[in-house]
Amino acid sequence: MKKTITVLAIIGLVAAGKKDSHSQTNHKTVKIKMETVRQSKEVVQDFFKAFGKGDMNGIINSFHEHCTITAVREAQREGSQIYGSYRGREGAKNFILNLGNTFDTKAFSVDNIVSEGTIVFANGRFTHVVKSSGKSFSSDWALMCVVKDDAISEYHFYEDSEKFTEALK
Repeated sequence: MKKTITVLAIIGLVAAGKKDSHSQTNHKTVKIKMETVRQSKEVVQDFFKAFGKGDMNGIINSFHEHCTITAVREAQREGSQIYGSYRGREGAKNFILNLGNTFDTKAFSVDNIVSEGTIVFANGRFTHVVKSSGKSFSSDWALMCVVKDDAISEYHFYEDSEKFTEALK
C-alpha cells in the first residue's frame, strides 16, 4: 500500500548583516515525498496466497497492468495453448484460465521464496492431472519475478515441459 507523507520542513538561513545588527531569516518550504511499499517477496507471497484460495481477483491484481508472463518459453501462443507469452492483466487472466482449463491440480507446494531488491525467486513441486488425457503430470518448478509498483511486472515460470507433453498422449 502506497502512502505519501508530506513533511513540512522550514529551513532558516541566518545571515548577519554587517551594516546593522539585525539578522535576516529566509523561510523555504520543502516537501519530501516518502512511500511505504511492500517488499517484493511479500508481493509474490500474496500472489501464492490468492492462487491457493482460488481468488481470481486477487491473482489478477497481483500483476502489474503492463506485465509480461512467460510460461516455460517466450513464444506466440494460439488459443488455449498454455506455454508461451502473455501480456498485461488480460494476458494474466488468460494464463490463469488456461491453467484451470488444462489441469486439475492435485498438489502444489511452494518450498522457497527468496528476494533481492525487485527480483524474487521461488521453487516447489506440483502434481496435476491433464484434463484432456486424464494422465498425471508431476514436476519441480521454478519461478522468477520482477516486482514494480507493488505488482508482478515480469513472471517467468519453468517446469518439466517434456513430462507435460508425455501426459498429453
